[in-house]
Amino acid sequence: MATPFDVCVIGGGPGGFSAATRAAARGARVCLVEARELGGVCLNTGCIPSRAIGTTATVASLVRHSERFGIKVSAPEIVWPDVVARKERIVRRLRDGLTQLAQQRRIQLVAGRAVLQGAGRVVATPPGSTATTVLETKTVIVATGSRPKPWSVAPFDGRRILSSDDLLRAPQLPARLAVIGGGVIGCEFASYLAPLGVEVTVYEQAPQLLPGQDADIAKALEASLTKAGVRVFTGAAVTAVTIAGDIVTIECQGGLAPLAPVDQVLVTVGRQPNTSGIGLEQAGVTLMPAGSVMVDRHLRAAAQTVFAVGDILGRHQTAYTASEEGAVAAENALGALETVDYAVVPDCVFTIPEIATVGLTEVQAREAGHASVAVSRIPWSVSGRAQTLDETEGFVKVVYDSSDQRLLGVQMIGPRATDLIAEAALALKQQMTLTDLVNVLHAHPTLSELLWEAAAQPLGRALYVR
Repeated sequence: MATPFDVCVIGGGPGGFSAATRAAARGARVCLVEARELGGVCLNTGCIPSRAIGTTATVASLVRHSERFGIKVSAPEIVWPDVVARKERIVRRLRDGLTQLAQQRRIQLVAGRAVLQGAGRVVATPPGSTATTVLETKTVIVATGSRPKPWSVAPFDGRRILSSDDLLRAPQLPARLAVIGGGVIGCEFASYLAPLGVEVTVYEQAPQLLPGQDADIAKALEASLTKAGVRVFTGAAVTAVTIAGDIVTIECQGGLAPLAPVDQVLVTVGRQPNTSGIGLEQAGVTLMPAGSVMVDRHLRAAAQTVFAVGDILGRHQTAYTASEEGAVAAENALGALETVDYAVVPDCVFTIPEIATVGLTEVQAREAGHASVAVSRIPWSVSGRAQTLDETEGFVKVVYDSSDQRLLGVQMIGPRATDLIAEAALALKQQMTLTDLVNVLHAHPTLSELLWEAAAQPLGRALYVR
């Protein structure tokens, strides 16, 4: 039996859940269709579970180096099943919270895989069932997310060749792991697994880790990973992955890296949008060659009543961007004409140490036509708070226009960078100058002082550096 709704959201990840809650808050009748678990990739196979493992890695590293803090303890024992159990408890608690929130907001949850049958009709089929639920709706917001991109050289098998999803479900850690792809996901897992005792080798075909990221940040990360015991090969295009029994061998073009026998391979060569087989084309939605959805500035797809948000747009594949897009799409589905400001989107990489950037790099600023680009760079080692934490690797870099002191971008690698970037994002959003930022009193001793120091240095007001 058809049920009339104002908004039908397909996908219960950050983008979809944000869209559903915003539409419900506006008094709309809302249904949310999810084929698997609420929370999407971020909560179930991405941000939260990987951060939980990253925290374990940080604790393990602290224990190993506890003598620096005047504490003598025995070497840590990594009990992987307990690590996984803790991760699952966190995920389950947060997922249960989402269910409660949906119920409180009177969002009708529909379990099943959704297929559009035209712009105003959605059919949901639960996993393992032939029964269907037909949903009639005025508007549809598609937020189906993405999945690990397969690689023809080494197809996923869940045993020797792993996706990031596979690794998070692994019953035990490998002794030796090769990571193919030195992007965000590959570098995060490399930095987590090395402190847990895994011998990690990273292969990246680009000249640097984190392609597209600030070159100084990439160099600092490579140095940090190397210090942690990770072998890093850049400019190394993997041409063959050979499985012989329990051994996997990696070969690179031109012998740029030595043959490296490992136990498992983690393939992190990107993600692909979940847009096939859900009736988008029949609903009038235009798909790009890579499968991403084409939308206008109001996140409306080619069909007038269909909106799309999140990873399927192929833009900023982050949970927080998807959440903002979801809220904007919900407003527009109910008659508004809002847009997302993509000019100030923080970029966070949860490696150890953390990386966070916002705005333009020095190279991007010059390419954008700024004639008086200048940079202030301050090492974490001058921070008293960083010294007390024994986390002094990295730096804060401020990119600005020397003609008017206008802040253009900030790049950080170091302790709590992903938390600290919010201040820099606010400063960019408000179009602040170096003087504006320096005139904000920063508490001492805190990590946030280093951003103040980087802004103060060009003005001759820095306390700890010239």
